[in-house]
Amino acid sequence: MSRLSRIACCCLLAIWASGAFAAHAKSSKKPHAKVPAASTAPAASAVKPVPPPATITEPVAVTQPAPPSATVTAPAATTAVVPAADPNLTLVSGMASAGAPRIALEIMDRDQPEASKDLVGWMSWERERIYIYQTARAWKAIIGRADKLPKQATPDFRRWETMQAADAWLHLGDGAKALSLVQPLVWDVESPPDTATLAQLRQLIIRSYTVSGKLDDAQAAVIRYRDDYPKDGGAWPLLEARLYLRLGQPQSALDALQGVKGDEADMLSLLAALRGGQTSPGDVLAQAVHVGSDSSAPAQKQVRAWVVAAEAADMLKNPVARIQALQNALGLQPTLIEQDEVFTLTPDMLWDAYEHYGEDLGNDLQLVVGDDQGWFVAASNDYDKKPVDAAALFTVVAYQAGDPKQGEVAHGQFAALVQKQRYGDAVLRHLYLDSMRFKGVKTIPASVRYILVDDVLALPDIPLASQLMQGLDAPPPPMPGEKPSDPAVAEAAWQLKRAHVFILGGDPEQGIAALKKLIEDKSPVDTDDLLQEIFDLQTLHRDKEAIPLFESLLKTDLKPEQRRQMLYWTADSYKAVGDYAKAAELYLRSAMMPGPFTMDPWAETARYQAAQMLARAGYIEDARNLYNGLLSATNDPAQQAVLNHDLQQLLLMTNKPGGELH
Repeated sequence: MSRLSRIACCCLLAIWASGAFAAHAKSSKKPHAKVPAASTAPAASAVKPVPPPATITEPVAVTQPAPPSATVTAPAATTAVVPAADPNLTLVSGMASAGAPRIALEIMDRDQPEASKDLVGWMSWERERIYIYQTARAWKAIIGRADKLPKQATPDFRRWETMQAADAWLHLGDGAKALSLVQPLVWDVESPPDTATLAQLRQLIIRSYTVSGKLDDAQAAVIRYRDDYPKDGGAWPLLEARLYLRLGQPQSALDALQGVKGDEADMLSLLAALRGGQTSPGDVLAQAVHVGSDSSAPAQKQVRAWVVAAEAADMLKNPVARIQALQNALGLQPTLIEQDEVFTLTPDMLWDAYEHYGEDLGNDLQLVVGDDQGWFVAASNDYDKKPVDAAALFTVVAYQAGDPKQGEVAHGQFAALVQKQRYGDAVLRHLYLDSMRFKGVKTIPASVRYILVDDVLALPDIPLASQLMQGLDAPPPPMPGEKPSDPAVAEAAWQLKRAHVFILGGDPEQGIAALKKLIEDKSPVDTDDLLQEIFDLQTLHRDKEAIPLFESLLKTDLKPEQRRQMLYWTADSYKAVGDYAKAAELYLRSAMMPGPFTMDPWAETARYQAAQMLARAGYIEDARNLYNGLLSATNDPAQQAVLNHDLQQLLLMTNKPGGELH
């Protein structure tokens, strides 16, 4: 018996001594390390992994900071309205602040007062809900709440939440929808806004114009706003500076930012100084790199600094610095690229920078487009010493290859190079999953999808990994310079990974097919690893498909301990599909290894499960015999009470017709 198994048995003995029975629980560890769990009452079925909690309307990404107040003209939600007598809302707010917004929102769904019974309480909870959504950038969730406001909501609150929805539309890049929400609020005769709210509404209108690209309308609105509110501060100077930068008036932007403090003001000023010539591109590049490299700075400030650095590098005609700056900006946003009309950043900007630099290098080396081999040789020469140069050369082949097959190879080489650089995984996801150059996952070259699969699995994003894996039926070829592995081992490992991804990614049929093939071909794969995937099927209630896989494994050469455990887990699946007689048989077979009178902790638990299944199947006397056998094997009062209760329950059950001895 292994050391791990001995430890397990000691645990079982301690559990049995405490007086309880339960089914053997599955865990994420190797199967041979699993032990029967125990509780104060007999469990009717094996303990299954707990399913994940329900998700909220829109995925919440808590790694991103809240939108800075300077960029959100609509009044921000606040917890200041929380009544002191409502500790539940204070607790929920704390949970969200601690990084658990999903559970906080689930509690809100359960405990938020009804507006018809407690309107003030409902509004307090609703403001906190919107704040959580804003912090998580769950813009669609905010819009959805505004669309379903209760009729009891006051005009002021209805206006406030509609403004939050307009702000959300602006973050999603839809100025027209934001404008359609704001304009009716400005002209609301029945409940006209006060002076402060009207100013906020007018700022939202200006933002709507700028997001929609209606810069002339935005400029006219700015002039009227400045006339009406000459001393307005807060977010207004930032909004005004942004508009001037988009209009190509950097000096006016600097004038608007005079005396304004804050991260966004700093970056807007640096960009305006660059475009207006007040600071040289070299000095701006140095300042921007310093801010972008400051890990203590907010991520949004770092991203904006790298965008400014990329523009400064472009003015300096330094393509390597521009590429590195764009990569850093993209890499700092692992899941979401926030829309920003001034600090513009897209994956295609990086693609263009790579391709243009590659073409310039090709001209210097007198390479001819279509001579794929020449470009590959040049890239290989720079592979280790100048990875950016090599990646740029591969980019040209990737998009302008004479042979499409060589283009796919170049994509693979490019992806492998980028992945090795800082933020490489995040940058690759943006380049291939968020770029306009690819119309969906199926258009991404297979050589790149092999790389992306492992990265996406680590996030983890199983559904996306399942999409990426479609069509990748064989393991990836070894990378250049990589030592080839045993083909059979590589094939088995890849098929096991496919099974895992497909089973959990929403395509269990393909996963089941991969598992069947692994077992039928007697592939060199660890039995415990196969079992983990079959357990996933059980978790998904695909027990009907799990049974033949278990039974195929039972026909293979197993260690006695493995066979005993597998009999038990196969019985679990028969129980799940309602074949209680078969489940009882397998539980008994598991209990009777190594002998028919074995009564170790595993056997006791398996016998208890068998007795329950026999009772359900109508074999009442057989069940009674097993319960009595267990009763005679223990002196523990708690266990005796449980067993006596089960024996009493048998008196209420009916024998299976024809189940008598004959």
